[in-house]
Amino acid sequence: MLPADWLPVALIAGDVVIAAISVPAGYWIKYYKATQSLPIGPYLVAIPVVVAIYLVALAFTGQYRSWRGRTLIDQIFALFAGVALAAVLIFAAIELGNLGQSYSRLTILPAVILAGVLMTGERYLLRQFETRLRRRGIGTERVLMVGTGEGSELLIRRMSMFPQYGFQVVGVASDEVATSESYLGVPVVGRVADLPALVKQLNVDQVFLALPASQRERLLHLIKLCEDENLEFKIVPDLLEVMSTRVAANAIDGLPLVGIRHSQLRGGAAALKRLIDVLISGILLVVLSPILLVVAVLIKVLMPGGPTLFRQERIGRNRNPFVIYKFRSMIPDAEAKTGPVVAKPGDDRVTPFGRFLRRSSLDELPQLINVLKGDMSLVGPRPQPTFFDERYSGEVPRYLERGQVRPGLTGWAEVNDLRGAAPIVDRTMYDVYYIENWSLALDIKCVVLTAIRLFSHHHAY
Repeated sequence: MLPADWLPVALIAGDVVIAAISVPAGYWIKYYKATQSLPIGPYLVAIPVVVAIYLVALAFTGQYRSWRGRTLIDQIFALFAGVALAAVLIFAAIELGNLGQSYSRLTILPAVILAGVLMTGERYLLRQFETRLRRRGIGTERVLMVGTGEGSELLIRRMSMFPQYGFQVVGVASDEVATSESYLGVPVVGRVADLPALVKQLNVDQVFLALPASQRERLLHLIKLCEDENLEFKIVPDLLEVMSTRVAANAIDGLPLVGIRHSQLRGGAAALKRLIDVLISGILLVVLSPILLVVAVLIKVLMPGGPTLFRQERIGRNRNPFVIYKFRSMIPDAEAKTGPVVAKPGDDRVTPFGRFLRRSSLDELPQLINVLKGDMSLVGPRPQPTFFDERYSGEVPRYLERGQVRPGLTGWAEVNDLRGAAPIVDRTMYDVYYIENWSLALDIKCVVLTAIRLFSHHHAY
């Protein structure tokens, strides 16, 4: 049986091998056709030092901490930072040791690039293997969920949707749901007061406390109980409490200051994001034009009797309406009888070819025109139809804050598999997080995750 966090140990072993072979590999790449070369002996002697530098640099960037609850993309970004740091340290060692006569700097660059590529592949393969094991329940942590609030509902869905995070909810303790019933497919195993006995009975590794904020005294009692019983626990904040938290903390010489978080997309940041949107959308429209033409022709042939493009009014930045463009994926006049409704699984309005377009997200490509025009951005909250926007704005906390930025082709909610029929409350929470924590790195992460998740969306009907 593998320990729950075997992956960091496997990474250390793999990184040692890769760092070791990168040294002679870099030497060979530089000199395999050269008539003159430096002796290889000093390179072989330097292998242990290079391995140590890589391990220190990668450990500094968090590569050997537990991957539980972290995405592959997060780890890859940190890997690149660690490899870059290792390269800087290697060059610094050559300079400080005055070793330029024994080591060519032109061997370091290919060695570092090769190490980065191999370590990226190593992490991808290990993560895929780990995901397969965790889908079978191997290497997972057994979790007992205490409470049935909105935060607990969201977390159970996320852990079920992404088993690679390594948490298996084996039971729910609740005073609101009968023990004989189930909650989101998870059996209700007892009452909240039965916590100590349930932990032993179910062989639980962690307890997630998901009581609403109104039960503060009871939550404090359970925290003390977990500490007394030496139980590993996490506190799941109430969903509405999370969505209403706009506090940003700072300090001056140790004196705490509390303010309100605002959108990061202002001033120069907003101008830079717009410049990137224009450049990339323009390039993509040219590069993808053959695909756009083929899809348009197939729609005319396979879905006759209607327009090629679907046009709909949606709400954009500062609540200004605009017309969004998508490839048509439904029968003509699909909303004539039903009115505006979100597509559901097995929706008979969607044609077979339209279902393919939705699954592959090809129907979204015409929105590059919206991006170029300035109606949308490549990354941001997904725009809602006017009908739904008017309803959500009065029902969903912080929904209106989504209008601070341009809506996007993809967004933080979408890459977390919240699209289509996913609850708007959940999506709003992710959208607000994106607005308040925007950075170019977060945009890049969203784009990369969108590419990876094209074939794994659960709500693209």
